[in-house]
Amino acid sequence: MAEDVVTSVKDPRVAQARALQTRAQRIAAGRCVLEGFSLIEQVRAAGAPLDVVLRAQGADTTEDDELAERLHRAAIAVHRVRDGVLRQVAGASRAVSWLALAPLPAAVDPDVPWGEFALVCDGVADPGNLGTLVRSARALGVDDVVLTDPDTDLSSRRVLDASRGSVLGARVRRFSSPRHMVVGLREAGFQIVATSPRGSHVQALAPLDGRPVALVVGGETAGVSEEILDAADLLVAIPMAGQVESLNVGVAAGISMYELRTRMVLAMLTERIRGSFGRDVSLTGRLIRDAFDHAMREAAGLSSAQLIAMMVIAAEKRTPAAELRRDLGVGSGELDALIAPLTERGWLTPDGDGYACTQAGEQALAALWPIHQQIEQSLLADLSVDERAMLRQLLGRVQHNAAVLLGQR
Repeated sequence: MAEDVVTSVKDPRVAQARALQTRAQRIAAGRCVLEGFSLIEQVRAAGAPLDVVLRAQGADTTEDDELAERLHRAAIAVHRVRDGVLRQVAGASRAVSWLALAPLPAAVDPDVPWGEFALVCDGVADPGNLGTLVRSARALGVDDVVLTDPDTDLSSRRVLDASRGSVLGARVRRFSSPRHMVVGLREAGFQIVATSPRGSHVQALAPLDGRPVALVVGGETAGVSEEILDAADLLVAIPMAGQVESLNVGVAAGISMYELRTRMVLAMLTERIRGSFGRDVSLTGRLIRDAFDHAMREAAGLSSAQLIAMMVIAAEKRTPAAELRRDLGVGSGELDALIAPLTERGWLTPDGDGYACTQAGEQALAALWPIHQQIEQSLLADLSVDERAMLRQLLGRVQHNAAVLLGQR
């Protein structure tokens, strides 16, 4: 069966791409055009969706076939198009092998929380520089890209090419003017740092105060607007050696983002440590363990770890020592020290390479279980039934993710 090849620019499968030549058309359609094998592959690999993919009839290398197969496996249709038609669609004088349409990111809801670092592009007009800025921001983990006017276009082919498609995954916030941008950043609690040749601080030594940082970079000719420079908390400069007067804005911004984010982390280090996920989990686990330890010691002279060991063994009837060590998070010596008092009381007994719970141990567990339940209920006192169920689900997911990181899943 002959392959269906598009031979007319009026074909609906290609007419959509022809209707995306201007920014207004792209914004109205909520789509942009990706040109070239590499860009399409980069966007696909990043997980961004593709609406329509067009492949030139003459694009028939092994590499082209492999991309088509990957798109097919991702349930993305690829349409073959006569070479001349595809060149007309792209508006290019040279041969074009691949085109694709991709959705533009939706506008960020104002209620979406800001990240800890924002890159502000103030009057950056060159598409190549814009794309480089967004790509650098994404690569360095910057959460928000901010524009200070309604007209800067992040959907053009040159921006998409320079950003390697990373624009499609960026969280872009747009303000109508520099003044409104400053107000918005102030309300969000940012320390505004602007780059300027007359900056009084070397950015690597900028005195950040622990707030989230918004780095403002300006256009290629005029730089950051006077309105923003007057309102900024800090003006920073990159010191130059020899006869070099300035750097390309993309290069300068990459250096600035790296250095200022490092400075920001140092300034926020104490709060970051106090608020880190690992610390919160560790602290919560220790407090829970201490609460159970206190109750168990008063009731039976046991620790919470010994009670958990008995519960695990009783539930399984017999549990290998290796499994106990994993469940309790202890080493061989620590496990022996935990188990010894329980075997002395006759509650546990060695069984091959593990332990079994005796009838006396089961009776002890039955007597201690109400105390365990009372402590558990006290710890969860302010949580609803739904919240308790959700907490267990969330803990299970965290445990699963941790096991994946450890190579256990």
